[in-house]
Amino acid sequence: MTTEFDSPHAGTPTEDAPVSSFGSSVYGGRPTFAMVRREGSNGGEVTLYELLPEDQAAARRVRLERRGRSLSVESFEAVFEDPTAEEATRWDWDGWTAVKVARIDGGRFRALSPLIEETVDGAELAPSAVTTSGAGDLFLPETVGVRLALAFRGIKPLQRVDRMRALCRGVAHMGDEECYYWHAKCRSPSSPNGEKALRTLLTDHL
Repeated sequence: MTTEFDSPHAGTPTEDAPVSSFGSSVYGGRPTFAMVRREGSNGGEVTLYELLPEDQAAARRVRLERRGRSLSVESFEAVFEDPTAEEATRWDWDGWTAVKVARIDGGRFRALSPLIEETVDGAELAPSAVTTSGAGDLFLPETVGVRLALAFRGIKPLQRVDRMRALCRGVAHMGDEECYYWHAKCRSPSSPNGEKALRTLLTDHL
């Protein structure tokens, strides 16, 4: 499902990197999201990033700023300066950025962990890189990243554990097309209440 906010990732793998199952052909087969686990003051912190070329990230930031919203964009090298995942070195990431979706820790991470494990396992990847202690990086295909982006965005402001778990269950039961729809809605500059609408849909019954 393509929207005006989906944009092809240019670039090809380095000479020794085969085209993988991470992404569709328009992305050159490369991963388009990544989760990063680092140890913070409250223990483990997990951040989900969307990986974008610099010009696409800059264009999105401009669109959001026109609507009074912000976008956290870091250089790929700054986020993955000491990478633990092979994908960080198997692809040419020169000129790419890491756009932060959300960072979670504590109770939110515990509520989200089952969805992370189920979704990542389903893509035949190992979630242990970000679900166990210590630092770790986990690169993700687009369909996995889009689904987890909904959960990361939706759970961030929630305080009640039952609402956190309900949101995660709701995202887990969505089909891929529905996930893409809500992902576009949540990050659209013209839809500032997309995340609120998602939370209402999945948790308002509690």
